[in-house]
Amino acid sequence: MPAEPATLPSGTPRTAVIGARGFLGTRFLAALRAADPATAGTTRDGAGERMVSLDLAAPDVRPLRLRATGHRAAIICAGVGALVQCERDPAGTRRVNVDGTLELARQLHAEGIVPVFLSSDCVFGGDAAPYADEAAAAPLNEYGRQKAEVERRLREELPGAHLTARLSKGFSLERGSGTLLDDMARRIVAGGFAAADDQVFCPTLAGDTVRAVCALLAAGARGTVNVCSPEGWSWHGLATAMAAALGADPASVRRISIDELGGGVRRPHDIRMLPERLGRETGCRFRDMASCISEVAAAWRGGPA
Repeated sequence: MPAEPATLPSGTPRTAVIGARGFLGTRFLAALRAADPATAGTTRDGAGERMVSLDLAAPDVRPLRLRATGHRAAIICAGVGALVQCERDPAGTRRVNVDGTLELARQLHAEGIVPVFLSSDCVFGGDAAPYADEAAAAPLNEYGRQKAEVERRLREELPGAHLTARLSKGFSLERGSGTLLDDMARRIVAGGFAAADDQVFCPTLAGDTVRAVCALLAAGARGTVNVCSPEGWSWHGLATAMAAALGADPASVRRISIDELGGGVRRPHDIRMLPERLGRETGCRFRDMASCISEVAAAWRGGPA
């Protein structure tokens, strides 16, 4: 069962969702339309309820008529998010993730719409954590390089006229969602798996991400902001906590290094971020991971689906 839409802060402007089919895009659109049914949404092929077609490889915002329909911002959720795909096809993914995203941002700006770019903790190299909002990017892999380039170009081309929300790994709580905690519970119930103990990040509930980004828009924030839970966890730490919550043997979660993962991708070891500006400007709080783990474990105690 999908999660209930996040409740948005008052003052959230009418905000379009570009790429409303993916994990975060569907959640942004559900929350924004629950508060404002006139919210525009796009998918690549235009499929879906009240969707407009927009291909990030060749974006054209004119059919959306955003300014005429009272929109003031647009969240860019579209793009290629697979680390291995970016590594294997840097030119092809760059045409979408960098060239297409920047062109879309320019078009939005020309229409008087604030572009909201969703960046990633992968812009960091993992050797200077925890990272502040203004920390310099030093990506190790192609996906991170693409995100870092868009961050930089937006600062140069649209100073004071864009919002970059730098995110960590997102998840939801529904059983069967296939996201972080649900996938861990499924694997533990099935007998266990291997989890890296040397990559630390700030896993964040998707509904909290939606609320935080919209709170930044409501506050008129611009520039680059870390949007994540303040809690740092390793994959192994999360998995062993989940095993304990499920009443499973902690030994079912084997330790590995993040460097053992395949795909030819270099992965940073410590990408914790500090959501300091977010806290100052919005007061947003994040659900604690212990209660998230407990809720997902409770949904799985009945055994495999």
